[in-house]
Amino acid sequence: MHNLAYIEDVKGIQSNLHATFDTPQGKEVLKFLESICGWYDFSEKDKDMILIKHGSRQVLATIKSLLKLKPEQVVALAQEEGI
Repeated sequence: MHNLAYIEDVKGIQSNLHATFDTPQGKEVLKFLESICGWYDFSEKDKDMILIKHGSRQVLATIKSLLKLKPEQVVALAQEEGI
């Protein structure tokens, strides 16, 4: 299990995410995840689907943050959030 409060864990997961999503195929997968998670679509009316889409967007936001932030920033956020 990975703990985002430990820099070595963060570096490992970031390395794996970059190896996966920094490729042309990985970029296509991110676009696909954006579409099925409702990343740009907030028109849902059903309360249960709103919650489901919100959860999906949280997972995708975590992936995007791990791809964008420096390891030290991730650790600081994780410690701040108590993750």
